[in-house]
Amino acid sequence: MANNVVNTPLFLLILLASKSVFSQSFDDSLSDDAFADMFAEPAMDIPVVLTASRLRQSQLDAPASVTVIEADTISALGFKDIEEIFRLVPGMLVGYHSGFGEKQPTVSYHGTQAAENRRMQVLIDGRSVYKPGLARVEWVDLPLAVEDIARIEVIRGPNAATYGANSYLGVINIMTKHPSEKSGTTIKVRGGSRDVSDSYVNVAHQLGDTSMYWTLGSKNKSGFDYLNEAETPNRDSTSSVYTQLRTFTQFNLASSIEWQAGFTSGTNQQRQSMFESFNYNDEEDIESKDAFIWTKYNYEFSTAQFSHLQIYSENFKRTQKWNACSIEAPSMCGDFNSNINETKSEVEYQHTSIWSSQLRSVMGARLRLDEFESETYNDGRTENRNSSLFSNIEYRFNNDFVANMGGMYEKDKLNGEYFSPRIALNYSINPSQSIKLIYSEAIRSPNLFEQEGEVNITLNNVTSNNASIQTGSIPIYIPDYDAVIDFDVVDGKVVLPNGEGDGDLSYEKIYSHELSYFGLIPQFDAQLDIKIFYDELSGLISQTMDHSDTLTNENKLVQHGVEGQFKFQLNADNQVWFTWAYVESDDDFAGNNEDINKEQRLSAKKSGSLVWMSALTRDTQFAAAYYHVDNWNSVSDIGGYRFSRLDLNISQSVALSSGYLLKLQAASQYRLDDDPLLYSSNVYEDKLHAYISAELNF
Repeated sequence: MANNVVNTPLFLLILLASKSVFSQSFDDSLSDDAFADMFAEPAMDIPVVLTASRLRQSQLDAPASVTVIEADTISALGFKDIEEIFRLVPGMLVGYHSGFGEKQPTVSYHGTQAAENRRMQVLIDGRSVYKPGLARVEWVDLPLAVEDIARIEVIRGPNAATYGANSYLGVINIMTKHPSEKSGTTIKVRGGSRDVSDSYVNVAHQLGDTSMYWTLGSKNKSGFDYLNEAETPNRDSTSSVYTQLRTFTQFNLASSIEWQAGFTSGTNQQRQSMFESFNYNDEEDIESKDAFIWTKYNYEFSTAQFSHLQIYSENFKRTQKWNACSIEAPSMCGDFNSNINETKSEVEYQHTSIWSSQLRSVMGARLRLDEFESETYNDGRTENRNSSLFSNIEYRFNNDFVANMGGMYEKDKLNGEYFSPRIALNYSINPSQSIKLIYSEAIRSPNLFEQEGEVNITLNNVTSNNASIQTGSIPIYIPDYDAVIDFDVVDGKVVLPNGEGDGDLSYEKIYSHELSYFGLIPQFDAQLDIKIFYDELSGLISQTMDHSDTLTNENKLVQHGVEGQFKFQLNADNQVWFTWAYVESDDDFAGNNEDINKEQRLSAKKSGSLVWMSALTRDTQFAAAYYHVDNWNSVSDIGGYRFSRLDLNISQSVALSSGYLLKLQAASQYRLDDDPLLYSSNVYEDKLHAYISAELNF
């Protein structure tokens, strides 16, 4: 592993010393204004990105492979669920964890685990929605509508140098529509198969110097029809209402402030999970309540020096309570709960400097507090404090080479200190094409539950024949031992210990090597991105995260392959996208335990997509998309499933009187294969799902 660390910088120096074949004058026309419009590039112009290094950079100069997805593409393809959008990203896989039904989507770059997919950072306007306690992103409960997304930037590779621990395999940054971009009201409804019933209302208005953007909506859908191929009915519907308010106030030319606040409340249906020991009297559905508040103050000292101060706090509350009776005689009844309350609070300062036409830098610091409360999972309350310093320097050596050097130092109460570096050298073949050599390291710190968590299943308010029991014992069947064990009743409560963390885990680490190409091909009006990679993942925590087995850092995995994306503008009205990924995974290393095969459940050797978007007329748009994943979850007993789906979408806009605009849209998804979705328990009755929507703007 150490040899790779030494060889990569040497390779960079050799490339740096090589003679330039093409010449290119330095182009300083790219504005670094902190408030510049970042979404103004035509489709086949060179994209400008922010997420790679926190600097506003041409994608030619960015120290990462980046996929950019704009609002127009999201609308044209008819996406209604945020997680589905990432099927467009090469190497990114979207599955559904069968343990929790379709309401628990899992999104990963290059796969690894599906059940506990916790190795990717997800941001909304720079605010992390990665939950600290159980380390996950709950896509279905985000208080965000697809219609409010302006742009998504996906960093395809480790980026802990920019966003810290847990930016391990990649980073998704979802940027919402700016309040000043729109004025008026939008009302939208959607319905269709799988009991889909969605509503959306948005009001955008200017109040003096403040622009306001407010959304209120609801989402409802059922999940998989059957729990398995034997057609056992499933129970995994979801429903929620959400609201979000965003404001922007420009005080003067130099300063402005932004505010966001959001709230969602929903019900995620569950199926009984302790059926071998207890009979349920209530459903164990999860009631979710998420809330956040975020503010960002921007100040421009000069056109070459500007900064921001960002503060936010998020609370994620899951209430899950039910009554059940033991199957053993005499039957004892009581109340269970798996309630969870998580809070994340963060303050961040960032300063950007333009020193010359050759040198730019960004640096900053942040403090974060993670809190986790649960009677079941952590025996009360645990917390973690994290402080970090980050920086990235961009330097142009001459007309042909751009170097980015950056890193983040973090000090973590639970997991110690660590530094995540990145070095990248970009060589300009010509003004519209570049080759990149990138070496980076990243870590994923064990979450609060992994490091210090306990699993204590508690039966409260114990009764027998409706009579309260304060002391004594009750017999409970334990499937793992295939035996009935007597448990003590203390103050009307029985505790069934299931496991606990020992606090000795270290962090997972990845050493990433990348050679990539990005460029425009004017002759074909095309954009091409190709990446060759070799990544070493070590210290992996691969066991199931219930502490039934002691968690360890003993596993290693190597992933290598090639991926790319190609955008081709046929003419002014037609565009074609093609993405592909070929990923080889090697886990044959001394010391790996038997759980390492779980690291490949969400991995697939081959995956990709093909998209065609067409403006049939000025008011009519048609789009078709084909998605394919080959042989994923091949480590399961049946396994090796294929995913092949064709999506069609057509929309028609109609101008009405008095400035009203009506948009009608119809979308369909048709599975071309007969396999379950990732897991054998994820089964739909019908291959075809269809939805229609109506949107009124005024």
